[in-house]
Formats: sequence, structure tokens, C-alpha cells
Amino acid sequence: MSDESKISLVVGLGNPGARYEKTWHNLGYMVVDRWAAIHGLNFRPGRGEYYQLAWGKGVGKVTFLKPTPYMNLSGIPTGGVARYLKLSPENILVICDDVALPLGVLRIRKTGSAGGHKGLASIIGTLGSEEIPRMRLGIWTENWRGDLADYVLSAIPKKLRDDLLIVVNSAAEALDSILTEGIETAMNRYNRNFLGQDAPE
Repeated sequence: MSDESKISLVVGLGNPGARYEKTWHNLGYMVVDRWAAIHGLNFRPGRGEYYQLAWGKGVGKVTFLKPTPYMNLSGIPTGGVARYLKLSPENILVICDDVALPLGVLRIRKTGSAGGHKGLASIIGTLGSEEIPRMRLGIWTENWRGDLADYVLSAIPKKLRDDLLIVVNSAAEALDSILTEGIETAMNRYNRNFLGQDAPE
């Protein structure tokens, strides 16, 4: 893996507490939790408002972070850890939900705007750069008729739990690819819809 694509900090976004545990907005948490479980690792309380774990297996040390302020304050602990580790924005991967993409779609990009996601916007604002790699997981389904802000905080329907498992497992695989093979390879392999349709460009 080339230095330009080296990820040293992975940030899974979500809201803390049992109330939000099974909501759409917590897919970032779910992916890093799943990745950790596959690798036999556990998150532990950090020295700030976050849970963390460290991993290194032929790729150098990678720190995983689950910020524990509410979503729109995610940049505060992320920025603090990034400064402590002396990382550039391009060495940080953010994993989050995306209501603009249909359920099943994975979208890995090296840079871009927040796209209305408050957690990602907080991190961009704190780091002062949009040059932050991100993995977005589509969450939109056609059955919602209310406000989008309510949708992202709504409980994931039980009938979609099997689909969700496919998406989260696929995202965990994509994360492994990013860490061991680089972002370009992961983009080519995983930017698609894992529930049977082509991902939109």
C-alpha cells in the first residue's frame, strides 16, 4: 500500500446510548464494531469523549475511534486524537450513514463535502479540510414520508435486519481492503450496491 493512501485513524460515527443503538445514524458505529469483532478486538474508553482500539498487522498502527459526544460534535474528539497522533486529514477515514444513497450502496471517496451529514461536517470543520477519505453507507428506503432528520434517528425495521447485516459485513470487508490494499483498490471493488442493484454514480 502506498503512503498516500495510508489510513492511520478510522472514525466510525454514531450517537451514544441505548436509545440510538439500532438507528440508521449509527451505521458508522456498527461497521467498526463488526470489524473489531471479526478481528477479536474490543473498544475501550479513551482519555476523552471516545472509545478506541489500536490494531497493527503488517500495515503499521491503526487507531479506531468511536466519538461519544452527539453526532454534530464528532469533530471535537476526532480532531484531538488526530492532533495527538500528528495526522493529516488524508490519513483519516470516516465511516458514516448517507440518507442520499439507497440502502445497500457503499460509497468510498477520498474527498468531498459533508453532503448534509452533521457528524462529517463537524470533522471537516474541526480539521479545516474536505480532503478526508470517507466510506458512506446508504440508508434510504422508499417507505418513509416524514422529515429526514427524524428518519436517520428512527429505529431500523426488523424486516430489514438481514439486509443490514449484509451491508455491515460488506463494509467491514471494504475497511479491511482500505487498510491493507489502499483506497483505490477498495473503491474499485466495493463501490456498488450489495443488495442487488448497481450503485449510482
